[in-house]
Amino acid sequence: MMENGLHPKEQIEVVVECVLVNYRGDSESRNLVVHAILEWAEEHPDEWEQLQARCQRRQEMLA
Repeated sequence: MMENGLHPKEQIEVVVECVLVNYRGDSESRNLVVHAILEWAEEHPDEWEQLQARCQRRQEMLA
């Protein structure tokens, strides 16, 4: 999933939307959450894969 240490934008967006459903904060706060997710994903690639898969399934079920 990780290529050259980067996550494809689409996969990041799926996870961010999953984590931030109905998020009411400002865009700056949202960006801080995105940054934290990216750092965590780099440190925990196996858990990231699991989270990404769960979020993808959730998105597919809601579609």
